[in-house]
Amino acid sequence: MSCWTHIVAVFDVDTYIEDKNIKEIVEGKLANAPKITGSERNADVFVNVKGGHNVWTNCDCKICPHKETLIYEGQTKSGLGSEYSCKPDEGFVCPEGKYQTRVVITIVGDLRDREKETTKEEYKAFLKYLKKNCDFEIRNKSVNIIG
Repeated sequence: MSCWTHIVAVFDVDTYIEDKNIKEIVEGKLANAPKITGSERNADVFVNVKGGHNVWTNCDCKICPHKETLIYEGQTKSGLGSEYSCKPDEGFVCPEGKYQTRVVITIVGDLRDREKETTKEEYKAFLKYLKKNCDFEIRNKSVNIIG
């Protein structure tokens, strides 16, 4: 007779990645994360980008057609950023940038032939990887492991 362990874990994460391809970037970072295993299949890991945006800029050089003309002017007076200038066409309006840097990472698994303690240890290894290798801020997390 088989024994089953079930896991549901959710992480609300700020990645600080300002990129329209944030989902693919995060999935790439998680590709080498430790697996939460079962004899038939491993737990699924899903990445969902939160709705809306939490970062806005009125001058998004990353998507600007004139980004090749950027000239580094040095640090800002506050020291928290860099100053750049460029040579756009007359009348050109810089593009806005809106980004969502927060994602929700969900783990769901119905794991056959696994003990609860084994799944807990694999979850801890995944969490450790997330903290150490991904450089994300885990703002909130919840986990339920039933054996």
